[in-house]
Amino acid sequence: MGKKRILVMADRLAVYAIERQNGFERHQPPDGSPWSERRRFWTDAILQGMARLEGLTPDPEWMEQFDQRLEGARECSATETLPPREQAALIRSLGRYISALETAGGDRRRQIAVVGDMLEDMAMHLPWAGADNGLDLARDGAERALRRMTAQMPIRFTRILLGGDDGPHWASGFVPGAVTDTEALRQTPVYQEAVQKYPEVVDWPALCTVYVGCSLPFALGTVDASDFDLEIMNRAGDSFLEEPSIRWLCGPYQMIVPGAQMQSQDRPAPFQMGPTM
Repeated sequence: MGKKRILVMADRLAVYAIERQNGFERHQPPDGSPWSERRRFWTDAILQGMARLEGLTPDPEWMEQFDQRLEGARECSATETLPPREQAALIRSLGRYISALETAGGDRRRQIAVVGDMLEDMAMHLPWAGADNGLDLARDGAERALRRMTAQMPIRFTRILLGGDDGPHWASGFVPGAVTDTEALRQTPVYQEAVQKYPEVVDWPALCTVYVGCSLPFALGTVDASDFDLEIMNRAGDSFLEEPSIRWLCGPYQMIVPGAQMQSQDRPAPFQMGPTM
């Protein structure tokens, strides 16, 4: 990439941030940091990551100039924007950066996730979402890279399917470790969310199948999937199991677990002290 390409990337990301700053902003969640702060964090992380891939030391002046440009843009009546051709060039550069991270070795998924967050932010901006700039392809590329790299990790996890053939309700998802009995199943978020969402269900038929990543034939040397692993896996859904590095370990374990109504009946009645003499 070289320093010149990093500076071009910094310039284009700054113009994008100015466009978002002076335009319509995304809905702000009450418990999240402002989108402007997140864009600054993503920009900083991307520039630092690109520099380190090139064996360069990140220059603090890159973000100082970024901040100065955004501050100066607040006082301008005309908003600086990137035309579709420049949008496409920026998005292609981000895609090449994702490919470079994936081939560099090591677990660089969080760096790719940052690029994915930036691309998702761009997709929420109508002038970019509706343009012929390759944005959808780049977003898909980031997700596919995260799936591939997660499947190549030495992790162990269980795919849970709740609900019988006749329904009417179903739930599914991935959870860490090996879930092979009803007690372990009742502790999983997949089950707990299902009984909250469908309290009228009396019994839940369940299938639990255990898998490992990294093309391993056994569980030795694996660790339970982390929250970050599961976030990527559950976004992908069952298509994650199609990754070449995923191996079946054991199962499916078939069982029936009680729904919310039966759980409440299983709880002992609260102790009440009788009258005393």
